[in-house]
Amino acid sequence: MEVQQAVAIQHYSQRKACSSAAADGTAHLETYQRDLTPLTADECDIVREALLVVAPFHQATVELSEERRVSGSKVIPMMKMLYCALERNSLHLHTQAATHLHDQLGRRVTDTASNLESLSVLTLSTLLDPRFKTLGFRSSSKCSEAVNRLKVECAAVIARTTSEPQPGPSSEQSPVPENLWQRLDEEVGRQTNNATADSIIEVQRYLAERSIPRSEDPLTYWGNRRTSYPNLFHLALQFLCTPASSVPCERVFSKAGEMV
Repeated sequence: MEVQQAVAIQHYSQRKACSSAAADGTAHLETYQRDLTPLTADECDIVREALLVVAPFHQATVELSEERRVSGSKVIPMMKMLYCALERNSLHLHTQAATHLHDQLGRRVTDTASNLESLSVLTLSTLLDPRFKTLGFRSSSKCSEAVNRLKVECAAVIARTTSEPQPGPSSEQSPVPENLWQRLDEEVGRQTNNATADSIIEVQRYLAERSIPRSEDPLTYWGNRRTSYPNLFHLALQFLCTPASSVPCERVFSKAGEMV
């Protein structure tokens, strides 16, 4: 009798679960007349472990689909965290089906992360986010390539700034006697005004700083470091505005359609 009651309760629970997951509200599965085969203990273990495997992906999807704070600088570090979560959860998997799901997702995350760590717009935004910098990368070689790319971009900003025409002396002004040390001072100025060297120094000083906590606002950081890293500040304004996904934009279209 107790066994029959337990089976009846499991049937009811499965019907309610299927009903809440039904895509069409007019065709509830709980009205289906045939009995649902109850899940076995092994199948329950598979479901429990499968939920453990996919839980980090659900969290990542929800976080990247927010209306705010969806900068593209978060994508590469999140892929790294997904890989770490898979490695951590693998210690609690015992069923073959859940292990197979874990292995397939692990390979997919590895391939996707490798591709993302080669995209300039995402790698530069990750480096320019003071919460992540080089800590967000899983591949050390990809991280080194991204740092070199950041130095090149910084040198380009410096070169554009120094190449802007400076106002020359007016022809109406009377000639001023040349300073005794003027020629040497000009040569020293040309030697130190090297865009590549200046960019390397600025990037290294920035990366050597301790990363800020993830809860802080990176824009506030750059507002306070505008004079310390003027060229990287310009790049931060350019790359940190990259969205992580198109979900907020898609929501706008959906809301507009509902209003119409």
